[in-house]
Amino acid sequence: MNGNSKILIFGMGLMGGSLSLAIKKSFPGVTITGVVRSLKSKQEILKLELADYVYTESEFNKQLSWESFQFVIFSTPVQSVVDYISKLPQHSETVFTDLGSTKETIIAAVDTHFQGKHNYVSSHPMCGSEFSGPSAAREDLYQNKLCIVTRGKETSLEASDFVRNFWENIGSWTLEMEGVEHDETLAYLSHLPHIISTVLVQTAIKNDTVLKQVSKSEKPITGGGFRDMSRIAGSNFEMWFSIFAENQRNIYQSLIQYRDELDVMIGFFDPKRNIEREGIKLLWEKALIAKEEIQKLK
Repeated sequence: MNGNSKILIFGMGLMGGSLSLAIKKSFPGVTITGVVRSLKSKQEILKLELADYVYTESEFNKQLSWESFQFVIFSTPVQSVVDYISKLPQHSETVFTDLGSTKETIIAAVDTHFQGKHNYVSSHPMCGSEFSGPSAAREDLYQNKLCIVTRGKETSLEASDFVRNFWENIGSWTLEMEGVEHDETLAYLSHLPHIISTVLVQTAIKNDTVLKQVSKSEKPITGGGFRDMSRIAGSNFEMWFSIFAENQRNIYQSLIQYRDELDVMIGFFDPKRNIEREGIKLLWEKALIAKEEIQKLK
């Protein structure tokens, strides 16, 4: 990518806005065009200077074409990405990607739409924030974060290399993963934690004693554990419901497995018998080993 490149970002919320800032830092001189749904959003993006040019979706459809850009990035919910894919040209020099949090549906749409070699490569940057909207955009959001890259059956190697190099140049590291395995893996490592965090907060506030104490205290009385685990509770609902709907089957299985593990722990604390020290200790030790493996702490 050179200084004359033109990049199109569909969707300029937290992810799209942050990506625009990161691109401007890593690729000086690149021209960034943003596409948003409403005139209000357009005015906000221009005020925040997140893009060089901004169009509403209807304006884009009337005035511009995909071939006007070297690189097109969809930063919108998965279903809208699928809708856009069906409108893309069969043969184009433009490279396309998305930031979708699920991949099976997107890759199925890609494989159905394109006949022969093409330049669509799906991306999933593993980053985010409890905040949302363009005003929350920051240029370091993608720094030192994983970006999972998923190819279609006929994705060109050149496009795949281009997308991986792009993410690495703005400070992320990349890993290639097949679409079905991506969705099953992320159900456990990304989607389930958001559900658990939300349920944890609801469980705590429904306890009358907890509600009484936190209501009369002027400052938080939580420990570090609650702060860490509750940080992502109640994050952007529309975004997360879209993810839940796309990955419902895998998330359901992760919840069932989590419930089974929780039932075991509940049994250890049954007040009708002595607390099971060895059972809890064994689970604690296994969890430590699993955490070190998942987070690559050793």
